[in-house]
Amino acid sequence: MLNYFTLWRGLMLKIQTVTNDIVMMVRSRVNGLKHQQNGFLLLVSLVLFSCSSEPPSLQTGADKEVNKAGLTRVDNSPMDLSYAREDVAWSKYHKLMFAKVNVNNDHPDDYRPPRIDPMSDGPNATYDLDDATLLKMGQEFVKVAQGVFDEDQPFEIVTQADANTLVIEVMITDIRLTAPVESSRRSYNSIGGTTYTESSGSLVIAAGLKDGESGQILAQALDRGAAIDQWKQNTKVFNWGDMRTIYRNWLTTFKSSLIRVSASDQQP
Repeated sequence: MLNYFTLWRGLMLKIQTVTNDIVMMVRSRVNGLKHQQNGFLLLVSLVLFSCSSEPPSLQTGADKEVNKAGLTRVDNSPMDLSYAREDVAWSKYHKLMFAKVNVNNDHPDDYRPPRIDPMSDGPNATYDLDDATLLKMGQEFVKVAQGVFDEDQPFEIVTQADANTLVIEVMITDIRLTAPVESSRRSYNSIGGTTYTESSGSLVIAAGLKDGESGQILAQALDRGAAIDQWKQNTKVFNWGDMRTIYRNWLTTFKSSLIRVSASDQQP
């Protein structure tokens, strides 16, 4: 798995002001319970592939930025941080293999965990997801991918890579919930106890693309974005639904972008 926290630290240095605006949480109370607002899950579009006011392009010239993997920085990218290898024949790839999705509770070095109020949240409240939940989040990503890349699409999802396969590595990390895990809250076992939040939380998606035969890294991207906020009960059912929606949006954008960049690569 690629060292995405190296990318994250670079992102923090380059866009510190923007990041601070995104991750800032505004705390409030509804019916005596703690809530937070601002931001939701992340939408990631990969490297060269997403729309912007100016078309994404690799930096050129003697002062172009090249990372440790030999990838060149992408200008005009909708991503916070993205790099791609030069002279990649994207049209040769018509198969996709989603490698094991790594989901974890890790955070950047400057992360400050939210304060837990033993009175309102309960003595056992936690913002960290257990191993079973993290595993399921990764499995759900693959399931949604299989639905988005169905049999009618030009890309085939495979489990064995060859020279025509893009291997996609995904890390879901820096997960920031807007309320403690439902089963750990005091309200979970209280009659009439309900927690409302404007969103389910936030997370970072880092993605890397590799050639299926050589294993060469072709592109890397890391981003924090926002989805539509909506006040509602903060429950496991709603949170899983929100997560699947974000996955689906990301994968749909990724699919459309792959089609676009492959077609562009074939033009004379």
